[in-house]
Amino acid sequence: MKYYFKHRLWLLLLIAISCDGFAQAGLNKFTFSGNETKVLPGKTPERGNDGKVKPEDMIGRLGLVSLFYQNACYTDGRYNHNNFKVVKGKVKAGKNSFDAYTIYEPTKKAQKFLASRHCVAYKFPKRQNYIVYRLQNGKIDQVATVEASQITTNKPTKIKALKVSNIKGSKVYFFVPSKTKISSFQQLSANAEGAKIKSTPVGEVYKYRFDVKAQLYSIDNRYNRPRAYFLLKNVSNQVSMVWQDKKSKAIYYSRFQADFKGQKSVRLLNRAKAELLAVTNDAQGNLYYLTCWGTKGNAKLALTKTNASGRFIKMKNYDTAKKGLNIYSKGYHLATLKVSKGKIALMIARTMHKSGDGLNHQGGIAVVFDANTLAQLKYLGQTSGHSFDNYLTTNQEGKFLALDLGDNYPRGVHLHRFDETGRRSQVVYTFKTQHGSRAVSPAGRKYDLYAEISSKDKKYYKWSNDNGTYSKLGGLIEVNDGYLVFFTGEPSPTGKSLDNSRAGYKSPDPRNVGFVKVRKDFEKSSSRRNFVSDDLVLSRGKSEIGGFYTFGGRFSKQRNTGVVWLTSYRTRAKASARNLKAAKLPNNKVLLVWETERKEGYRTKYQGTYMMVIGANGQVVNPPVSLGQHVRFNRRDDLLVVGNKVLIPASNVAENKLELVAIKLR
Repeated sequence: MKYYFKHRLWLLLLIAISCDGFAQAGLNKFTFSGNETKVLPGKTPERGNDGKVKPEDMIGRLGLVSLFYQNACYTDGRYNHNNFKVVKGKVKAGKNSFDAYTIYEPTKKAQKFLASRHCVAYKFPKRQNYIVYRLQNGKIDQVATVEASQITTNKPTKIKALKVSNIKGSKVYFFVPSKTKISSFQQLSANAEGAKIKSTPVGEVYKYRFDVKAQLYSIDNRYNRPRAYFLLKNVSNQVSMVWQDKKSKAIYYSRFQADFKGQKSVRLLNRAKAELLAVTNDAQGNLYYLTCWGTKGNAKLALTKTNASGRFIKMKNYDTAKKGLNIYSKGYHLATLKVSKGKIALMIARTMHKSGDGLNHQGGIAVVFDANTLAQLKYLGQTSGHSFDNYLTTNQEGKFLALDLGDNYPRGVHLHRFDETGRRSQVVYTFKTQHGSRAVSPAGRKYDLYAEISSKDKKYYKWSNDNGTYSKLGGLIEVNDGYLVFFTGEPSPTGKSLDNSRAGYKSPDPRNVGFVKVRKDFEKSSSRRNFVSDDLVLSRGKSEIGGFYTFGGRFSKQRNTGVVWLTSYRTRAKASARNLKAAKLPNNKVLLVWETERKEGYRTKYQGTYMMVIGANGQVVNPPVSLGQHVRFNRRDDLLVVGNKVLIPASNVAENKLELVAIKLR
């Protein structure tokens, strides 16, 4: 009997594991071990050397070459770096090992400025296709491919994509024949792999990767990058994704197995090779997707409807003329769709036809369509101008809730509730403004000194034309007694968001994760434009009064209140929040995920990815925890909650893989 129960218990455990799509093993481990060290001076020029690398610039099969810049291949140290420490060794993964090198940051920097960069040259043992990988913190990434036709086996092959002059610290590179398949992840099926990548107090974190024969859009943080990967679920909680091939413009509808061990894709109608802007679905699983194509001044916009299998049902074009939706070009439009009660809502930021001043202005609009006929029911006018971001959802009553981010009309995070009968809007958070550094504006008018924010070293004047928003949208969550509005912003060390002396491209303040909680009937508050009133906001946090001078010199009052900051990043050189996303969990708590970056000179560099859980009033339930560098995502792609799982879409361009991160909540 004891034997029976013991083995029955093991059988039940095995059944439970096999039925759980999340029961994958952890990541495969890759480790580097060195056996030889040498400092390569970097004296070999790209030209005039018959393709050879000087012996002093070689270690094992790897060498360094100075690349041509304008008129020379600099090697003497005036316009190039020198002295690269390199450690030769092996990268091991299980029974496999590969020729590998750790290349360190050069110790002798350019005397004047960096012109000629150094790249890797590698003497391949065979004339076949190779992939170059980078190993960092246990994670491997493809960084270059070398075709057999590029290789000459009797001398090193330059790999110009592998530049090393700007390395900070050190990088490990290793060389693998293309036919040798390696991955950090476990193979789950012929076209899918996955692994458990993290265990946290919030839940277990898994990542799945799916092979596709397409050119994918990279994960991106640019302000004008539209959404790229649209996660959906049907009434049976089957997860799917709609996405577009960047090169061919084919639109695909990929449906995932419940255990994420595979997916099947069908191609959706897109005869015009239009840009995919937004996607949503209804309770029956019907798809609706928005596309745009054409030329400047003759843009075309259409909604297409398919059934749950992706079979075409209907398509409708819309008037984009100046008296219509006023869309000038196909451009990079920031758009989002949502279906509720037989209606489709659209939020879109677009470039408009020329106005009376001869300029093509930009602004966001809201539109409502009939989900059955696709007929346009209501054009609700401009939501913000300029509009640099948007977010769309529905409330418990089935009305559409939205955010967009305006830089002037109004200047702030702008909350909307609308349907086909009308729209209500109110700013819930506003921000600082950079003012003119010259007395005379571009319009030719002269303005007084803005003494309150001027200093001995820097003077400002009473006019502005600042398109900066110093914030990005994160999400909008309805709770029982209000709406939680999430964003990243730039509070000063004293918590002020309206300090105009700290505005501009060189703002010293890092982005932090923040929110305000506002009442549901926000239109009944006494708030006006950029002045946020106490009777609008339910959260308890920072309050401040400020303002800015418009382009015409009129003073526009601003006020924030109830702003709560959930992170406390202090310097941009160390960490700044970006790509914030929010999801309401089944237990009515809220999950937040975001990335951090750090500033290096004029550029920013990805640093890490984090998540936290808060309650309905913003109280911290689980403080920020690192998700590691395997979790990356686009600026605007939305999260999807399916049961006790939160899904994050992404891609790997180098390996042609769709990616899904799944957080299985505890």
